[in-house]
Amino acid sequence: MSNKVLIIDSNSVLAMRIKVLFELLGSEVEHIHYESLDAETEFSYFDVIAIAHGIPQEYFDTLERLSQHEKIILLAPKPENSEHLSAFSQLNRVLSNAIVIYPFFGNKEITGLLERVLEIGEQAQLLLPKVLLVDHLPSRLKQLSVSLRGAQLDVKTASCAKEVETLIKQHQFDLLICDFNLERETGLDIFDVVRQVHVNCRCLLMTSRESQVDMLKAIRQGVEDVLTKPVDENSLLQSLHKLWQTELLRRHNQELVERLQDTVDALIERDSLLRVIYKHTPDPIMLFNLKGYVIEANDACLNLFGLNAEELEAHSIFNLFERQSVEALQNCIETSLIARHFDCDLVLPRNDGISIPLMGTFIEIDHHGEIALAAIFKNVAHLKRKQQLLEEAKEVLEAEVQARTYQLQSAKEAAERANISKSEFLANMSHELRTPMHSILSFARFGLDKLQAKEAPIDKLNKYLSRIETSGERLLMLLNNLLDLSKLDAGRFPFNPSNNNFVSLLQEGIEDVSGSAMEKGIVINLHADDKNITLYCDRDQMIQVVRNLLGNALKFSPDNSQVQVYLSTDDGKLYLTICDQGVGIPPDELEHIFDKFAQSSKTNSGAGGTGLGLAICKEFILLHKGCIYARNSDSGGAEFVIELPKSTSD
Repeated sequence: MSNKVLIIDSNSVLAMRIKVLFELLGSEVEHIHYESLDAETEFSYFDVIAIAHGIPQEYFDTLERLSQHEKIILLAPKPENSEHLSAFSQLNRVLSNAIVIYPFFGNKEITGLLERVLEIGEQAQLLLPKVLLVDHLPSRLKQLSVSLRGAQLDVKTASCAKEVETLIKQHQFDLLICDFNLERETGLDIFDVVRQVHVNCRCLLMTSRESQVDMLKAIRQGVEDVLTKPVDENSLLQSLHKLWQTELLRRHNQELVERLQDTVDALIERDSLLRVIYKHTPDPIMLFNLKGYVIEANDACLNLFGLNAEELEAHSIFNLFERQSVEALQNCIETSLIARHFDCDLVLPRNDGISIPLMGTFIEIDHHGEIALAAIFKNVAHLKRKQQLLEEAKEVLEAEVQARTYQLQSAKEAAERANISKSEFLANMSHELRTPMHSILSFARFGLDKLQAKEAPIDKLNKYLSRIETSGERLLMLLNNLLDLSKLDAGRFPFNPSNNNFVSLLQEGIEDVSGSAMEKGIVINLHADDKNITLYCDRDQMIQVVRNLLGNALKFSPDNSQVQVYLSTDDGKLYLTICDQGVGIPPDELEHIFDKFAQSSKTNSGAGGTGLGLAICKEFILLHKGCIYARNSDSGGAEFVIELPKSTSD
């Protein structure tokens, strides 16, 4: 949805520039003359209001109604226009919350400011420098200070080094504007005094003859520019603006470097955590290339093969197992890589003559741009022994054999289901973890390369850091889901119920996913019979349930559709229904959609995910003694229904 902009003009050239730039940013602009204003003008209809200079004071009472508006822009006159400057100062005092745009701003600077105004409103307030003005002639000092203050700058004045020493102890200064030849000192001497307290202060010197200034010495000392007197006010403001933009760019770059370092540190910490999990997991895990050569293995795998890391990496996986197992494995690799993962039975020979039967789960991965395989081994010797005992006792105890066979078959099917679930989970997780990690590392390298090459455009770095932040949040969400599920399984998840307004809780959950809804143009409609429904529940858990269900609905709904949220109560129960307009869920999968790592066959290839969100929702609802189920609506799409007892703390 485009922003609506009102420009109140007085035949200003700057207003026309602003109009064109707003339209290029996709805004709907209404451009009117100030004489069209009256008491019935509806300012609240517009997202942004820009007011040009030159509007007569009799209209200020009408404009004063804008003092509470969040996004106001004032277009300042040129400094030499004293009549308009005086009226503009009064208007600026009336609308003290306004953002000021000066005529010497370039289109690129104005565009950047307008983008921030459209996105974050008051946070886009333009940061202006604090200026220290030094000159030994009172008349010239007064003239320059009036010009600078007319441009809305915070200016302090001094005529000698002693006054400067007093001011720099009391105030923070960003820019020093100083005459080169003072009565007792030079501008460079004054700059030395200021830099002792404010090390980042920038300097602009004024001189009647450029030959008076040793330019090489001035540059070495840090002087940014030298102006020849008499100084034109417009030239002074432009030079000052140039210096200030340079300082702002330096500060912003420093902030970006610090944020980038924080991001890198966080990535290193997360990578270390993943390495610890991989190294100490009880299941043997191995990585090897398509030729069979071992890349690395965890501690459990080294213990299984009885080799250290260097010895194992010197082997090929094809000479570690018995010949028949190797032939079966090679055949699976040649025929099953299209499916990206497969299972294979293997037999590991031992020096003591007792072979170990293993079930291997193999998953295709990307290892530094090359196809490799990750293998997870599970010792199934106990299953083999049980099967052998059942076969030996078949003739004598047929009935018992049949019963044990049934039990064994059930156990085997459960084990296979567990292996399939784990395989699908690892396949999804390897993809889900690898994709954001690759994005984070790539954009971090891009940013570092730009900084090292001293080519660091802000828009590029913003883009890189935005991608890094998005990918980092995705990694964090995956790890949080795994940790939440682990705590729920162990019965250690905190449960802190209290009486909550459930409509307020729903609105907070809707607000959390509003950004995703806006990206797809999806409207979320809340229908509640009563706005004051109270529920005794854990607020954080319920918000997470609402957020997960709405996130699913947004993920599987087409662009520019709607999601309906219905809330009602009946017979002491609360009923919450969330309906989307997506592809729905196959009827035979409705009972299993809340299982851990389960995903619908209609959606698991298109939207990604690990199948943990609905499982966490189910566990939270069970903690509240409620139930959750899914169904397909008659008009298409899926419906998720939650039933909760409407009880109180007693």
